[in-house]
Amino acid sequence: MNHIETKNTDPALNREGFAMVTTLLVVLILSVLAVGVAWIAGSEKKTTFAESVHVQSVYSADAGGEAAINFLRMSDVPPSRVNFANDLVRSQGTTGLQGTQTFDYSVFESGRAYKPGWGFEYMDFDYRISSHGTASRLGESGVQLVASRLYKVGY
Repeated sequence: MNHIETKNTDPALNREGFAMVTTLLVVLILSVLAVGVAWIAGSEKKTTFAESVHVQSVYSADAGGEAAINFLRMSDVPPSRVNFANDLVRSQGTTGLQGTQTFDYSVFESGRAYKPGWGFEYMDFDYRISSHGTASRLGESGVQLVASRLYKVGY
């Protein structure tokens, strides 16, 4: 007897290769998710480093501003101008801090006036302070300050 095999052509029962296609789709989706997670982790690391460098440079610039304020605070007499064209009083070159952090600052006299109620021997001196801070090769920040100091003049 001749036995002829017939294939079932019913589309609802034809599932040859279904598991392989499903597996490939799941692997593709997981691979895309893994690449996305790796990319986000790498970008977060770069962002965190950049933020750290920026904060260090801001602190360096702030340290320069504090050094300039300390210079004015420790002066017993009003500091004389070094450059009359731009009213420069003092310019501090690059000063190293910790690691790669550095700062520099400049102090400019912006005005002077008699202090009301103190007589004519006391004057308020106003200063503009410009400080620049760096951290590594990438981080740079600047700080602008205004300071005022009362001095006894003419003695």
